[in-house]
Amino acid sequence: MTEKSPVMDDLTDFAVREHRSLWLDAWRCLIANRTAMVGLVVVAIFVLSSVGAHFFWNYDAEMDLDYGSKLLAPVLRVSEESPEIHIFGTDKLGRDIFRRVVHGGWNSLRVGLVAVSISLFVGSILGLFAGFFESADLNRFEKTLLMVGIGLGLGALPAWIARQPIQSLLFGLLGIVSVSTPSFLANKSRLRRLAFGLLGMLIGALAGIFVGPMVALVCGVIGLGIGLLLAKPVNGKVFSNIVMRVMDVILSFPSYLLAIAIVAFLGPGLEKGMIAIGVVGIPIYARLARSAVLSVTQKEYVLAAQSVGEGHGRILFRHILPNILSPIIVQATMGLANAILSAAALGFLGLGAIPPEPEWGAMLGDSYKYLSSGAWWAVLFPGLAIMFSVLGFNLLGDGLRDALDPKMRV
Repeated sequence: MTEKSPVMDDLTDFAVREHRSLWLDAWRCLIANRTAMVGLVVVAIFVLSSVGAHFFWNYDAEMDLDYGSKLLAPVLRVSEESPEIHIFGTDKLGRDIFRRVVHGGWNSLRVGLVAVSISLFVGSILGLFAGFFESADLNRFEKTLLMVGIGLGLGALPAWIARQPIQSLLFGLLGIVSVSTPSFLANKSRLRRLAFGLLGMLIGALAGIFVGPMVALVCGVIGLGIGLLLAKPVNGKVFSNIVMRVMDVILSFPSYLLAIAIVAFLGPGLEKGMIAIGVVGIPIYARLARSAVLSVTQKEYVLAAQSVGEGHGRILFRHILPNILSPIIVQATMGLANAILSAAALGFLGLGAIPPEPEWGAMLGDSYKYLSSGAWWAVLFPGLAIMFSVLGFNLLGDGLRDALDPKMRV
């Protein structure tokens, strides 16, 4: 009977490892990480309790009032002073804090999921296109899409100022006109830029004039700049620079202040907070996706796909996107924690959920003034809910980072 050599054993182990699924391998690394499993358990408890309370535990926030039970300390058994059990105590209106904390988790979960979805989708698409088209040769259709995207994206600013959504559509149409008329004043670039600049200024001023002369002036100046930019069809590198400079401008503002400004403009409310937090997070995903794309565009599998004549769309979504998902997934997990914190901050300032709807930040904002009177429970339990949910997502994100990084695997 022949003995197996160590070399053959190593080759066999390597072959078995080669046929393992990447995601299965990552899952094994994740469950072996005790810290990540703690985070996963905390996140699972948070999600299950929030979803279960919303769908299976009826709660009417407007009717949950008991002025005779105001600011009761936590009660674990029924007595003459407290005919009901309040394991987290009651707030200034006699509302059960445990019930409001559990139901407030649903609002925090909603804000996190919707805000991260907005940031993830918009930012990743912008970063994916910016990174890939930076060095790619564009055909006519791709140039048209880029020009329409630039027109719609930049046109959203004057449309937001004037509250006229049609402005953004008109700037997108101006991008199509630019690509469709390359021969118009082709030998006189200054006149062409002047013509498109005037068209852009006209689009901005006419839509803004319905609001007021000052708005028309501001929108006209912005429209002039957009028109000058759309005068000549851009290449991929110019598009990448435009996207990244816009992201840099957004990042130059403190995230909480920008979110507060957006909510102040749109008006308070949970849905407005979702939009504000989502917009603030777009640059993070755009920069991450672009850097990840640039790191894989010169890989052998991408060059091989280009050499056999595969289209840009197939290369992007079949070869590049699956290989840059790991850092994006990790960032999205940690982004949920940041979104919950941001929602709590907006709620604390009165810009989040509208009372009496339960929300952790709003509960802190309503109760912190009663700390001096000894009602510590009114602040402690909503604060612990925020802390443990954020901690759970951060621990899970750290574990996913280690599990999805090939350099960290054994």
